[in-house]
Amino acid sequence: MGALSKLAYNLGQPILTATCYETIHPWNPDCYGAVWDALATGLYFSFKTYGSFYLITNVVAKRGRLDKISWKKFGIDVTQSSLFLVTNMCFFLILLCKFRQWLGFFTPVTMGLITSILASGIAIMVEKKSRRPALALYLVNLASETYYRHLANHGYVKMYNYGECVPFGVGLMLFSYLQSSGRLPKSFNGFMNAALKTNVTDNVINEKKIPQNFRSFLEKLRNDYEKTEQCQHPHSCVSHSVESFAKNLSIGLVASSALTVVRNFKTIAQNPLNLITLLVSKNNMKLPLFAGLLPLIFNASRCSLNRVKGVPPVVNNVFSAGLASVAMAFYPTVSIAMYCLWKAIETVYFDLVDRGYLPKIKNAEVILYAITTGYVLWNTIVEPRAIRRGYLNFLSGLVGGKISLFNRRLYDHFGYISRDIYTKIPEIDTKYAMINPLLYKPLVE
Repeated sequence: MGALSKLAYNLGQPILTATCYETIHPWNPDCYGAVWDALATGLYFSFKTYGSFYLITNVVAKRGRLDKISWKKFGIDVTQSSLFLVTNMCFFLILLCKFRQWLGFFTPVTMGLITSILASGIAIMVEKKSRRPALALYLVNLASETYYRHLANHGYVKMYNYGECVPFGVGLMLFSYLQSSGRLPKSFNGFMNAALKTNVTDNVINEKKIPQNFRSFLEKLRNDYEKTEQCQHPHSCVSHSVESFAKNLSIGLVASSALTVVRNFKTIAQNPLNLITLLVSKNNMKLPLFAGLLPLIFNASRCSLNRVKGVPPVVNNVFSAGLASVAMAFYPTVSIAMYCLWKAIETVYFDLVDRGYLPKIKNAEVILYAITTGYVLWNTIVEPRAIRRGYLNFLSGLVGGKISLFNRRLYDHFGYISRDIYTKIPEIDTKYAMINPLLYKPLVE
């Protein structure tokens, strides 16, 4: 231990000699007993989570036809994914203990980072191969957000209002560049058309399906204004922009209203009049405005630049897509912004692989998942405030709230902001402790 602790010191790593019991699992002094205590809750939570996930996925895929669902495959999928999640949890805990026993102390990197990467690498091999890329992409998204928050917590960067617009805009610009160059996969063309109304060959709104009064107004927009020679949409520029806004606004309003009803079902059941208040609220209009303003800004910008000589179509589309990201100011959502960015980067990477500029890395999704999940799980120990609150609640539910029991006062000297969310001091049996709890417990609670 002496030689290893000197090595850690020379590497600039502070050490903690406390046992894994008094640091990580104070609910049970036995390492395997601590894992066993968390196992039942983890299994229940995992089966409940993936049972709901696969049920919804299958119902949507089969369009509500329950008789068309393969229930045997459903059971296998739920079991396999649940075991993957529980495996990650168990190895996360047990490897923390093993590294403490092997070294005789904790350091910042051995108290979660290395162990979490190893645990996640083992666990992802249990999951279905078809789900690994999606999981890896999601965790890359989450880890990059966590890293930025981590830097912001320590004053290296700032948190900006409406900062979500930047990664969202970069993602849209990359997608738009690939689409304009004819290299965007077909599966993403539908996304671009739905979000920005990039398909300009057809009418956005079918005039036969709207009331006569609106039909007259629509005809006026289509015929009383002009379009440029570069514009390929069938009617005027004003009409195309307004129709795009109206269609996406209506779709967004339906989706937002449905989500509002589901989230507030108990409130509505107690007093049905609350439904009207909720539907006309400011919060219910955020998603529709975001969905409507995306194509409005994109098409208004594109049509305006078509009137400027010398602007190449690719530059026009890319700039307009970036400008359209301003719409996210009405519905600032980090998860959507980061997903768009990393999905676009992934698409660019595969495009470069297909063109022979980059090699395809074997099992890249396994490596990415292990590293990014390891980093996020490490932050649950050393700096939970850096993690998105929804995901932190998910992890807490997986282990039955035991994340809050980590004895974070013992590693304050590591230099992280560890205990501003979880402030509770666990009760320690001094018979199994190396550090007297009186040395770090406050005199007055």
